[in-house]
Amino acid sequence: MRRETYVGVLLLWLFVPFLSLGQNRSWEIGIAGGAVHNFRTPLRIQQHDFETIRLDARYRTEPFNPPVYYDIRVSTWKEARGWELKLTHHKLTLRNNPPEVQRFSITDGFNLLTLNRLWQYKGFIWSAGGGLVVTHPESTIRNKHFPENRGILNKGYYVSGPTLVAAVSKRYYVANRWFVFGEGRATASYVQVPVTDGEARVTNVALHALAGIGFKLNRTLLH
Repeated sequence: MRRETYVGVLLLWLFVPFLSLGQNRSWEIGIAGGAVHNFRTPLRIQQHDFETIRLDARYRTEPFNPPVYYDIRVSTWKEARGWELKLTHHKLTLRNNPPEVQRFSITDGFNLLTLNRLWQYKGFIWSAGGGLVVTHPESTIRNKHFPENRGILNKGYYVSGPTLVAAVSKRYYVANRWFVFGEGRATASYVQVPVTDGEARVTNVALHALAGIGFKLNRTLLH
C-alpha cells in the first residue's frame, strides 16, 4: 500500500500545473509511434551471495513488435507557451547478455510519464521536462526467473526512477482541428528494478523519432 500511495502523490504532482491553469486556453491531444536508438549504458545486476554483474548494455526496442512502442500526450496552450503531459511506452531488451543472464527486458514496458514545458520558436515547438519511469521488468538471472505478479496491484509494475526529456517538433494542419506532426526527442533515465534475490540498476539514454496525429479540442489555432 505504501508504494501505491507514493505513486498517487507523484501522479498528483504531475497533474498540478493542469489543475491550476486558468481559462482562455487551447487544448489538444495526440498519439504517435516511432523508432528509437538506445546508446550503450551501464547495467549493474546484484543478487545476494553472488558477484555483481557489470556491463555496458546494448538494448533493442523493436517498436513495431507487440507490445508496440507508442506515445500519448495531452497539452494546453496560452498564446505561444504551454504545458504537456506525456506517456511514452518505451521498451528495452538486452542484446549483449553475459552467460549469467538468460533474459533481461523491460518491454511491457519502460513507461516514461513526464510533465513538459512547451514553447514556440521559429516555426517549431520545443519542449523540456521530466517525470518518472514506471517499469514492468522481466528477467531470468542465473536461471532464477523473476515473477511478474508483484508490484503495483500485483500486475508487475513498479515506480522505478526519474527521467528527463527534451524534444523539438513540427506540425502541419490537415483540417481545421486536425494536424500531423514529427518529433525528435532525447531521453535520459535511471531506474532500479527488482530481480530474483536482488536488483538491477539500469541507465537508459535514447534518441526517439516519432510521427503522429493530433486533434485540437477548440477552434483556436496556434500561431
